[in-house]
Amino acid sequence: MPFDDGEDDDAPVGGAPLPPDDRLWRHPSELGASADPSFAASSAATDASGTRLWAVAVVAGLIGSALSLGVVAVAGRLSTEVVEKPVVERVAVRPVAELNLAGASGQGVIAIAKSVAPAIARIESAAEKGKTVASAILVRTDGYLATNAHVVAHLAGLLVVLADGTEVTGRVVGADTTTDIAILKIDRDDLPVAVLGSATELESGEPAIAIGSPLGPAGGPSVTVGVISALGRRVSSSDGVELHDMIETDAPTAAGSSGGALCDGSGSVIGMTTAISTSSDAAANALGFAIPVDIVRAVADDIIATGSARHSWLGVEGADVDAANAKDMGVTGGAKVTKVADDSPAATAGLQSDDVITSLDGAKVTSMSAFVVALRGHHPGDSITLEIMRRSGPQTMVITLGEKSHG
Repeated sequence: MPFDDGEDDDAPVGGAPLPPDDRLWRHPSELGASADPSFAASSAATDASGTRLWAVAVVAGLIGSALSLGVVAVAGRLSTEVVEKPVVERVAVRPVAELNLAGASGQGVIAIAKSVAPAIARIESAAEKGKTVASAILVRTDGYLATNAHVVAHLAGLLVVLADGTEVTGRVVGADTTTDIAILKIDRDDLPVAVLGSATELESGEPAIAIGSPLGPAGGPSVTVGVISALGRRVSSSDGVELHDMIETDAPTAAGSSGGALCDGSGSVIGMTTAISTSSDAAANALGFAIPVDIVRAVADDIIATGSARHSWLGVEGADVDAANAKDMGVTGGAKVTKVADDSPAATAGLQSDDVITSLDGAKVTSMSAFVVALRGHHPGDSITLEIMRRSGPQTMVITLGEKSHG
Protein backbone atom coordinates (compact mmCIF):
# COMPACT_ATOMS: atom_id res chain seq x y z
CA MET A 1 0.00 0.00 0.00
CA PRO A 2 1.46 3.42 -1.03
CA PHE A 3 2.46 5.68 1.81
CA ASP A 4 0.11 8.70 2.08
CA ASP A 5 1.07 11.55 4.39
CA GLY A 6 -2.27 13.26 3.88
CA GLU A 7 -0.85 16.22 1.92
CA ASP A 8 -1.65 17.32 -1.60
CA ASP A 9 1.63 17.13 -3.57
CA ASP A 10 0.32 19.60 -6.15
CA ALA A 11 -0.73 22.28 -3.68
CA PRO A 12 1.44 25.42 -3.50
CA VAL A 13 3.94 25.23 -0.68
CA GLY A 14 3.59 28.12 1.77
CA GLY A 15 0.46 29.58 0.16
CA ALA A 16 0.09 32.01 -2.80
CA PRO A 17 3.15 34.12 -3.73
CA LEU A 18 3.30 37.83 -2.87
CA PRO A 19 2.59 40.46 -5.57
CA PRO A 20 5.60 41.08 -7.85
CA ASP A 21 6.23 44.58 -6.50
CA ASP A 22 6.51 43.23 -2.96
CA ARG A 23 9.09 40.59 -3.84
CA LEU A 24 12.87 40.73 -4.35
CA TRP A 25 12.66 38.37 -7.33
CA ARG A 26 10.69 38.00 -10.56
CA HIS A 27 9.84 34.96 -12.59
CA PRO A 28 10.84 35.43 -16.27
CA SER A 29 7.18 35.15 -17.30
CA GLU A 30 6.44 38.19 -15.18
CA LEU A 31 9.05 40.40 -16.88
CA GLY A 32 7.56 40.32 -20.35
CA ALA A 33 9.37 40.97 -23.67
CA SER A 34 11.25 44.22 -23.99
CA ALA A 35 12.28 45.81 -27.25
CA ASP A 36 14.72 48.05 -25.50
CA PRO A 37 18.23 46.67 -26.19
CA SER A 38 19.56 48.47 -23.15
CA PHE A 39 17.08 46.57 -21.02
CA ALA A 40 18.30 43.26 -22.47
CA ALA A 41 21.93 44.24 -21.94
CA SER A 42 21.14 45.38 -18.44
CA SER A 43 19.37 42.11 -17.71
CA ALA A 44 22.24 40.08 -19.10
CA ALA A 45 24.75 42.09 -17.07
CA THR A 46 22.64 41.66 -13.99
CA ASP A 47 22.43 37.90 -14.57
CA ALA A 48 26.19 37.64 -15.13
CA SER A 49 26.89 39.76 -12.08
CA GLY A 50 24.51 37.65 -10.03
CA THR A 51 26.15 34.46 -11.25
CA ARG A 52 29.59 35.78 -10.33
CA LEU A 53 28.32 36.85 -6.92
CA TRP A 54 26.83 33.43 -6.37
CA ALA A 55 30.09 31.78 -7.47
CA VAL A 56 32.11 33.99 -5.13
CA ALA A 57 29.71 33.21 -2.30
CA VAL A 58 29.89 29.47 -2.92
CA VAL A 59 33.71 29.48 -3.13
CA ALA A 60 33.95 31.64 -0.03
CA GLY A 61 31.62 29.29 1.78
CA LEU A 62 33.65 26.27 0.79
CA ILE A 63 36.89 27.94 1.84
CA GLY A 64 35.33 28.97 5.11
CA SER A 65 34.09 25.45 5.72
CA ALA A 66 37.48 24.01 4.93
CA LEU A 67 39.17 26.48 7.24
CA SER A 68 36.64 25.70 9.95
CA LEU A 69 37.20 22.01 9.54
CA GLY A 70 40.94 22.60 9.61
CA VAL A 71 40.61 24.49 12.87
CA VAL A 72 38.51 21.71 14.32
CA ALA A 73 41.00 19.10 13.16
CA VAL A 74 43.92 21.02 14.61
CA ALA A 75 42.01 21.62 17.81
CA GLY A 76 41.20 17.91 17.95
CA ARG A 77 44.84 16.99 17.57
CA LEU A 78 45.91 19.48 20.20
CA SER A 79 43.26 18.37 22.66
CA THR A 80 43.87 14.59 22.24
CA GLU A 81 46.74 13.03 24.10
CA VAL A 82 48.59 10.62 21.79
CA VAL A 83 50.60 7.93 23.55
CA GLU A 84 52.87 5.80 21.39
CA LYS A 85 53.61 2.35 22.79
CA PRO A 86 57.32 1.66 22.53
CA VAL A 87 56.76 -2.07 22.06
CA VAL A 88 54.22 -4.40 20.55
CA GLU A 89 53.04 -7.78 21.73
CA ARG A 90 50.78 -9.88 19.54
CA VAL A 91 48.12 -11.79 21.45
CA ALA A 92 45.48 -13.92 19.78
CA VAL A 93 41.94 -12.74 20.50
CA ARG A 94 40.44 -16.19 20.17
CA PRO A 95 43.06 -18.91 19.79
CA VAL A 96 41.43 -21.87 18.13
CA ALA A 97 42.58 -25.00 16.34
CA GLU A 98 41.62 -24.68 12.68
CA LEU A 99 44.06 -27.07 11.02
CA ASN A 100 42.53 -30.07 9.29
CA LEU A 101 44.75 -32.99 10.25
CA ALA A 102 43.77 -34.79 7.09
CA GLY A 103 45.88 -32.22 5.29
CA ALA A 104 48.53 -31.93 7.96
CA SER A 105 51.32 -32.23 5.41
CA GLY A 106 49.71 -29.71 3.08
CA GLN A 107 49.48 -25.97 2.66
CA GLY A 108 48.05 -25.31 6.14
CA VAL A 109 51.22 -26.32 7.93
CA ILE A 110 53.41 -24.62 5.32
CA ALA A 111 51.52 -21.35 5.75
CA ILE A 112 51.76 -21.52 9.54
CA ALA A 113 55.49 -22.31 9.40
CA LYS A 114 56.12 -19.37 7.07
CA SER A 115 54.11 -17.08 9.32
CA VAL A 116 55.77 -18.09 12.60
CA ALA A 117 59.36 -18.70 11.40
CA PRO A 118 60.38 -14.97 11.27
CA ALA A 119 59.73 -14.78 15.05
CA ILE A 120 61.94 -17.81 15.82
CA ALA A 121 65.65 -17.18 16.42
CA ARG A 122 68.67 -19.44 16.80
CA ILE A 123 70.79 -19.15 19.93
CA GLU A 124 74.46 -20.01 19.94
CA SER A 125 76.25 -19.92 23.25
CA ALA A 126 79.69 -20.82 24.53
CA ALA A 127 79.02 -22.86 27.66
CA GLU A 128 81.38 -24.59 30.03
CA LYS A 129 80.81 -27.90 28.26
CA GLY A 130 81.19 -26.48 24.78
CA LYS A 131 78.95 -24.79 22.23
CA THR A 132 75.21 -24.92 22.84
CA VAL A 133 72.59 -24.44 20.12
CA ALA A 134 68.92 -23.77 20.85
CA SER A 135 65.94 -21.70 19.73
CA ALA A 136 64.06 -18.70 21.11
CA ILE A 137 60.76 -16.90 20.48
CA LEU A 138 60.60 -13.16 19.83
CA VAL A 139 57.82 -11.94 22.13
CA ARG A 140 58.23 -8.14 21.88
CA THR A 141 59.22 -5.88 19.01
CA ASP A 142 61.90 -4.16 21.09
CA GLY A 143 64.12 -7.23 21.21
CA TYR A 144 62.93 -9.47 24.06
CA LEU A 145 63.07 -13.22 23.47
CA ALA A 146 61.92 -16.21 25.52
CA THR A 147 63.86 -19.47 25.69
CA ASN A 148 64.66 -22.26 28.16
CA ALA A 149 66.59 -21.45 31.33
CA HIS A 150 68.70 -24.60 31.01
CA VAL A 151 69.86 -23.40 27.58
CA VAL A 152 71.45 -20.20 28.90
CA ALA A 153 72.81 -21.53 32.20
CA HIS A 154 76.52 -20.89 32.84
CA LEU A 155 76.97 -18.85 29.67
CA ALA A 156 80.28 -17.34 28.64
CA GLY A 157 78.77 -15.62 25.59
CA LEU A 158 75.50 -15.43 23.66
CA LEU A 159 74.85 -14.94 19.94
CA VAL A 160 71.33 -14.57 18.54
CA VAL A 161 70.82 -15.35 14.86
CA LEU A 162 67.57 -13.90 13.50
CA ALA A 163 65.52 -15.52 10.75
CA ASP A 164 66.93 -13.15 8.14
CA GLY A 165 70.48 -14.15 9.04
CA THR A 166 71.33 -11.10 11.14
CA GLU A 167 73.67 -11.92 14.02
CA VAL A 168 73.22 -9.92 17.21
CA THR A 169 74.91 -10.16 20.59
CA GLY A 170 72.37 -10.99 23.28
CA ARG A 171 72.26 -10.86 27.05
CA VAL A 172 70.30 -12.75 29.67
CA VAL A 173 67.80 -10.49 31.47
CA GLY A 174 66.76 -13.20 33.91
CA ALA A 175 66.17 -16.94 34.24
CA ASP A 176 63.70 -18.97 36.31
CA THR A 177 64.71 -22.58 36.92
CA THR A 178 61.33 -23.43 38.48
CA THR A 179 59.63 -23.05 35.11
CA ASP A 180 62.74 -23.44 32.90
CA ILE A 181 62.11 -20.03 31.33
CA ALA A 182 64.70 -17.37 30.52
CA ILE A 183 64.32 -13.96 28.92
CA LEU A 184 66.97 -12.57 26.57
CA LYS A 185 67.45 -9.07 25.15
CA ILE A 186 69.02 -7.86 21.93
CA ASP A 187 69.46 -4.22 20.91
CA ARG A 188 67.08 -4.22 17.96
CA ASP A 189 63.66 -2.67 17.32
CA ASP A 190 60.73 -3.31 14.98
CA LEU A 191 61.24 -7.05 15.06
CA PRO A 192 58.66 -9.61 13.93
CA VAL A 193 56.97 -11.19 16.93
CA ALA A 194 54.93 -14.35 17.39
CA VAL A 195 51.18 -14.33 18.02
CA LEU A 196 50.72 -15.60 21.59
CA GLY A 197 47.61 -17.67 22.20
CA SER A 198 46.57 -19.54 25.35
CA ALA A 199 46.81 -23.07 26.69
CA THR A 200 43.92 -22.80 29.15
CA GLU A 201 41.32 -24.26 26.76
CA LEU A 202 43.49 -26.92 25.14
CA GLU A 203 42.18 -30.46 24.81
CA SER A 204 43.93 -33.70 24.02
CA GLY A 205 43.69 -34.49 20.32
CA GLU A 206 44.02 -30.91 19.05
CA PRO A 207 46.66 -30.31 16.36
CA ALA A 208 50.13 -29.17 17.37
CA ILE A 209 53.00 -27.82 15.26
CA ALA A 210 56.51 -27.46 16.75
CA ILE A 211 58.74 -24.86 15.08
CA GLY A 212 62.39 -24.27 15.95
CA SER A 213 65.55 -22.91 14.35
CA PRO A 214 68.32 -25.43 15.04
CA LEU A 215 70.19 -24.78 11.81
CA GLY A 216 69.61 -21.04 11.45
CA PRO A 217 68.52 -19.27 8.23
CA ALA A 218 70.65 -21.49 5.98
CA GLY A 219 68.83 -24.65 6.98
CA GLY A 220 65.41 -23.08 7.50
CA PRO A 221 63.04 -23.79 10.39
CA SER A 222 62.52 -27.24 11.87
CA VAL A 223 58.83 -28.17 11.67
CA THR A 224 57.21 -31.24 13.22
CA VAL A 225 53.47 -31.94 13.27
CA GLY A 226 51.32 -33.93 15.68
CA VAL A 227 48.56 -33.55 18.24
CA ILE A 228 48.24 -32.59 21.88
CA SER A 229 48.55 -36.02 23.47
CA ALA A 230 48.26 -35.03 27.15
CA LEU A 231 48.06 -32.03 29.49
CA GLY A 232 49.32 -31.34 32.99
CA ARG A 233 52.33 -33.64 32.64
CA ARG A 234 55.34 -33.63 34.97
CA VAL A 235 58.71 -34.18 33.32
CA SER A 236 62.35 -33.58 34.16
CA SER A 237 64.46 -31.12 32.21
CA SER A 238 67.96 -31.95 31.06
CA ASP A 239 69.20 -30.28 34.26
CA GLY A 240 67.09 -32.61 36.40
CA VAL A 241 64.52 -29.96 37.39
CA GLU A 242 60.98 -31.31 37.64
CA LEU A 243 58.64 -29.27 35.44
CA HIS A 244 54.90 -29.17 36.13
CA ASP A 245 51.79 -28.57 34.02
CA MET A 246 53.56 -29.42 30.77
CA ILE A 247 51.89 -29.93 27.40
CA GLU A 248 52.71 -33.31 25.88
CA THR A 249 52.69 -33.75 22.11
CA ASP A 250 53.69 -36.42 19.66
CA ALA A 251 55.30 -33.68 17.57
CA PRO A 252 58.86 -34.28 18.82
CA THR A 253 61.28 -31.49 19.66
CA ALA A 254 64.22 -31.68 17.26
CA ALA A 255 67.72 -31.29 18.62
CA GLY A 256 68.47 -27.59 18.88
CA SER A 257 64.78 -26.63 18.78
CA SER A 258 64.41 -26.44 22.55
CA GLY A 259 63.07 -22.97 23.30
CA GLY A 260 61.06 -22.85 20.08
CA ALA A 261 57.31 -22.52 19.56
CA LEU A 262 54.50 -25.03 19.83
CA CYS A 263 51.56 -23.70 17.79
CA ASP A 264 47.92 -24.62 17.42
CA GLY A 265 46.09 -25.04 14.12
CA SER A 266 45.59 -21.29 13.72
CA GLY A 267 49.30 -20.48 14.09
CA SER A 268 49.05 -19.04 17.59
CA VAL A 269 51.82 -20.02 20.00
CA ILE A 270 50.37 -22.19 22.78
CA GLY A 271 53.65 -23.29 24.37
CA MET A 272 57.43 -23.12 24.36
CA THR A 273 59.12 -26.42 23.55
CA THR A 274 61.63 -27.70 26.04
CA ALA A 275 63.85 -30.70 26.80
CA ILE A 276 62.42 -34.14 26.09
CA SER A 277 61.80 -36.56 28.89
CA THR A 278 64.83 -38.23 30.43
CA SER A 279 62.86 -41.47 30.71
CA SER A 280 64.56 -44.62 29.48
CA ASP A 281 61.33 -45.57 27.75
CA ALA A 282 61.89 -45.17 24.01
CA ALA A 283 58.23 -44.32 23.43
CA ALA A 284 58.38 -41.52 26.02
CA ASN A 285 61.57 -40.15 24.48
CA ALA A 286 59.77 -39.82 21.14
CA LEU A 287 57.37 -37.30 22.67
CA GLY A 288 57.79 -33.55 22.86
CA PHE A 289 56.93 -31.28 25.77
CA ALA A 290 56.12 -27.59 25.99
CA ILE A 291 55.63 -25.00 28.73
CA PRO A 292 52.15 -23.43 28.44
CA VAL A 293 52.44 -19.98 26.85
CA ASP A 294 50.37 -18.45 29.66
CA ILE A 295 53.18 -19.34 32.07
CA VAL A 296 55.80 -18.03 29.63
CA ARG A 297 54.01 -14.69 29.41
CA ALA A 298 53.61 -14.35 33.19
CA VAL A 299 57.26 -15.18 33.87
CA ALA A 300 58.41 -12.91 31.03
CA ASP A 301 56.43 -9.98 32.43
CA ASP A 302 58.01 -10.47 35.86
CA ILE A 303 61.56 -10.83 34.56
CA ILE A 304 61.31 -7.84 32.21
CA ALA A 305 59.88 -5.70 35.02
CA THR A 306 62.03 -6.84 37.93
CA GLY A 307 64.74 -9.21 36.67
CA SER A 308 63.28 -12.25 38.42
CA ALA A 309 60.08 -14.30 38.51
CA ARG A 310 57.63 -14.43 41.41
CA HIS A 311 55.33 -17.42 41.86
CA SER A 312 51.99 -17.27 43.60
CA TRP A 313 51.14 -20.00 46.12
CA LEU A 314 47.72 -21.40 46.95
CA GLY A 315 48.85 -24.52 48.80
CA VAL A 316 46.85 -27.33 47.21
CA GLU A 317 47.49 -30.48 45.24
CA GLY A 318 44.86 -32.03 43.07
CA ALA A 319 43.72 -33.89 39.97
CA ASP A 320 40.96 -33.81 37.39
CA VAL A 321 37.59 -34.76 38.83
CA ASP A 322 36.62 -38.19 37.48
CA ALA A 323 33.36 -38.87 35.71
CA ALA A 324 31.79 -40.73 38.61
CA ASN A 325 32.49 -37.96 41.14
CA ALA A 326 31.46 -35.30 38.65
CA LYS A 327 28.08 -36.96 38.12
CA ASP A 328 27.63 -37.55 41.85
CA MET A 329 28.34 -33.90 42.65
CA GLY A 330 26.43 -32.49 39.70
CA VAL A 331 29.35 -30.87 37.91
CA THR A 332 30.62 -31.25 34.35
CA GLY A 333 34.30 -30.99 35.26
CA GLY A 334 36.75 -29.26 37.55
CA ALA A 335 39.86 -29.59 39.69
CA LYS A 336 39.51 -31.91 42.64
CA VAL A 337 41.58 -30.98 45.71
CA THR A 338 43.48 -33.98 47.10
CA LYS A 339 45.69 -32.22 49.65
CA VAL A 340 45.77 -28.84 51.40
CA ALA A 341 49.09 -27.68 52.86
CA ASP A 342 49.14 -26.57 56.48
CA ASP A 343 49.21 -22.82 57.09
CA SER A 344 48.65 -22.18 53.37
CA PRO A 345 46.32 -19.55 51.89
CA ALA A 346 43.97 -22.39 50.91
CA ALA A 347 43.88 -23.74 54.47
CA THR A 348 43.29 -20.27 55.90
CA ALA A 349 40.34 -19.76 53.54
CA GLY A 350 38.81 -23.13 54.49
CA LEU A 351 39.47 -25.13 51.31
CA GLN A 352 39.29 -28.86 52.04
CA SER A 353 40.29 -32.16 50.46
CA ASP A 354 37.66 -33.53 48.06
CA ASP A 355 36.43 -30.02 47.23
CA VAL A 356 35.99 -29.57 43.47
CA ILE A 357 37.07 -26.17 42.10
CA THR A 358 34.69 -25.24 39.29
CA SER A 359 35.47 -21.55 38.69
CA LEU A 360 38.35 -19.09 39.12
CA ASP A 361 37.39 -15.40 39.00
CA GLY A 362 34.27 -16.27 37.05
CA ALA A 363 36.09 -18.39 34.45
CA LYS A 364 35.09 -22.03 34.29
CA VAL A 365 37.67 -24.54 35.52
CA THR A 366 37.56 -27.75 33.48
CA SER A 367 40.65 -29.56 34.79
CA MET A 368 43.45 -29.33 37.33
CA SER A 369 45.91 -28.49 34.58
CA ALA A 370 43.78 -25.58 33.34
CA PHE A 371 43.38 -24.37 36.93
CA VAL A 372 47.13 -24.38 37.60
CA VAL A 373 47.88 -22.61 34.30
CA ALA A 374 45.27 -19.93 35.08
CA LEU A 375 46.62 -19.57 38.62
CA ARG A 376 50.12 -18.96 37.26
CA GLY A 377 48.79 -15.77 35.70
CA HIS A 378 48.33 -14.25 39.18
CA HIS A 379 50.94 -12.75 41.48
CA PRO A 380 51.56 -13.08 45.21
CA GLY A 381 49.17 -10.80 47.08
CA ASP A 382 46.41 -11.08 44.45
CA SER A 383 42.94 -11.99 45.69
CA ILE A 384 41.11 -14.65 43.71
CA THR A 385 37.51 -15.84 43.88
CA LEU A 386 36.92 -19.58 43.76
CA GLU A 387 33.61 -21.33 43.26
CA ILE A 388 33.73 -24.85 44.65
CA MET A 389 31.41 -27.80 44.93
CA ARG A 390 31.39 -29.57 48.28
CA ARG A 391 29.30 -32.52 49.40
CA SER A 392 27.16 -30.09 51.36
CA GLY A 393 26.64 -27.88 48.32
CA PRO A 394 28.26 -25.06 46.32
CA GLN A 395 30.38 -22.42 48.05
CA THR A 396 32.27 -19.28 47.07
CA MET A 397 35.47 -18.15 48.77
CA VAL A 398 37.95 -15.31 48.32
CA ILE A 399 41.61 -16.22 48.85
CA THR A 400 44.71 -14.02 48.96
CA LEU A 401 47.60 -15.79 47.29
CA GLY A 402 50.96 -16.19 49.01
CA GLU A 403 54.43 -16.41 47.46
CA LYS A 404 56.04 -19.73 46.69
CA SER A 405 59.38 -20.28 48.38
CA HIS A 406 62.32 -21.28 46.17
CA GLY A 407 64.00 -23.08 49.06
